[in-house]
Amino acid sequence: MAQPDQVTTPLRVAAPADASDTVPQAMVMPPHPAPPVIAQENPPVPGWPKPPAPPPQRRPKSVLGPRLFARPPGFPNAGSWLVTGMFRDWRGLLGAILVSVFNIPLAFLFGGIGAVLGGLSGFLGIFVSAVDPGATGGPGFETLQDFPIVGTAMQTFLFKAGGPVGLFVGIVLGGLGGFLFGLLLPWFVAADDPGVAIGLFLGQLFGAFFLGLLYTIYRVAAEGATLRIAGVRQPSRRESELLLPLLRESAERLRLNGYPRLLIDDSREPNAYCGARHIIVNRGLLDEFNYDPEPLSAVLAHELTHWRNADSISSFFIRGMVLPYYLLYIAVTWAIERFRHPVIQFFLWAIAWPLMMTIRYVIMPLQGMGSREAEFAADHGAVEAGHRVGLRRALSRFRTSFDGARNGWDLSVCATHPPNELRLERIEEPGVNYPLPDPDAPARPLPVVVSSGVYKD
Repeated sequence: MAQPDQVTTPLRVAAPADASDTVPQAMVMPPHPAPPVIAQENPPVPGWPKPPAPPPQRRPKSVLGPRLFARPPGFPNAGSWLVTGMFRDWRGLLGAILVSVFNIPLAFLFGGIGAVLGGLSGFLGIFVSAVDPGATGGPGFETLQDFPIVGTAMQTFLFKAGGPVGLFVGIVLGGLGGFLFGLLLPWFVAADDPGVAIGLFLGQLFGAFFLGLLYTIYRVAAEGATLRIAGVRQPSRRESELLLPLLRESAERLRLNGYPRLLIDDSREPNAYCGARHIIVNRGLLDEFNYDPEPLSAVLAHELTHWRNADSISSFFIRGMVLPYYLLYIAVTWAIERFRHPVIQFFLWAIAWPLMMTIRYVIMPLQGMGSREAEFAADHGAVEAGHRVGLRRALSRFRTSFDGARNGWDLSVCATHPPNELRLERIEEPGVNYPLPDPDAPARPLPVVVSSGVYKD
């Protein structure tokens, strides 16, 4: 034990003179460096209280959690969220009321019957008048026939062209008359008692609204289960690390303190869509942009705007109001696509054509008008979040849309999305030139030159 006045030193072992020859160089350990001294910008003053810690930054988080009817921020309760969505699309709501209250399929049925009967009557009536002027023409018509040139010309004209003219006039008049008759038939039955007519109107209207509300509640409550049945899954760790920060950032820029759950669909179609409680992103969309954050952020901001505006609630409610017609329409279209025999398809069309006309020529066009306006509003939300460039990249890449569209009649009248070129025009920055083609447009096919020659030996 060392005495207090003695200085102790660590024991050192002297290395031989040829230590470098006997000990490998890698085994010679350098001395451990002293820890660096970090200068504090504002060192604490002794005796002063510590400054308060800055409050943690509030980040948006999924508002769904355990709540079944969780709603976007800005709605005080679930009822206000539902009511806002139900009455958001007034065009689609008008179409649903017309169909459910005024019996549009019945009007189409009587209109078709009237068109057939009117066309036959017009064709046969004018044809008979041309052959026998006295049969249907009356005294005035017989008098015209007595003129030397006019009478012969009129008789020949009616004989040659009177049939098609009468057929066309009869179809138009008969179809309109039959349609109006079918439209007003329930009110003709109740015309003797105004109370019956009022009760019929209110009963049909209340029934349609109640059915729409029940269907909306069902779709919101069962959305998670229906998506799981459809094969949608939770994102993986890597997908969450990529997409969740983009979703949080878009929610912050849109001044939302929450966002719906993010789910992944393994479909190869480049698509994304928003429900009442979920945002679904297809793997095809991630692959299409090679996981580039900018266009993905724009798409997520677009879908967040749909969620904020309760657009899915509007779609659920309108479809629910005419749910029986929609279910029959889905069943008939499935049967027509399933059974390709001409006789079976003709039989299905002969039975269900009033229903098909109602859905495709009344409900879908009116609902499509409101849906296209909602798409423009969602694009504006993505621009508001600062993703104008990314949204232009997404819209330029696809000819239809990144969240669904259809073709033919659907693309022009019933389409739920406006043409992408018009959407690009709406989000142009003032004073900036956007020439064609867009840098992110699909690659144009190169011309193929086919040449032939004769090989000579």
